[in-house]
Amino acid sequence: MAGRDTLDRFGRYCELLDSLTGVKPVISDVEPRVVEDGPVRAISYIGTPEPGYVTGFTYGLSLYGHSDWGPTGRELCITVRSGDVEWSQVPARVVAALRGICPFAPGQVLGYKEPYVGGSSMNSIVLAKPALELGSRPLDLGSVEGGAKVLDLVEIVGAYPIHSSEREFAYSHGFDALWSLEWDRFDPARGPVA
Repeated sequence: MAGRDTLDRFGRYCELLDSLTGVKPVISDVEPRVVEDGPVRAISYIGTPEPGYVTGFTYGLSLYGHSDWGPTGRELCITVRSGDVEWSQVPARVVAALRGICPFAPGQVLGYKEPYVGGSSMNSIVLAKPALELGSRPLDLGSVEGGAKVLDLVEIVGAYPIHSSEREFAYSHGFDALWSLEWDRFDPARGPVA
């Protein structure tokens, strides 16, 4: 797993994200559950997609394949209306804890026992299409080896913070029922809707 992690691959990923956001990120390491599986990083874009927002991408999930994914890897992305950069690191912390255990599939709801960020009671995320427009195709982190292009496709999955009561609602009623409720997907300070 960690053998796929190279500075060139990480650099290509950051270049693609930088070109999509138009901003230079703040990058931080998150300690993985299993060090041998490779790094987990939070790539934070402050003021993206506009002032007052923060967007964070993970790096490290795609290093660890999952049987549900096929040939395309996955990384997570969160966008919230907040000046607290810690929100942009939430998906990386979830990846660090669950990589290799969880498929990180759209429609999945994941929870934690404690709030993710101080001052908020949110301790769960729901996975869906990312909030940022990233195009219809996965990102290609591939390289040229021996004169031939080697594909390394990565799908970006959106992560949206939710309350534990909303997580329980999704468990009992399903993702579609939760997603169809009226709630501000970008407000980590909102009250629960279920």
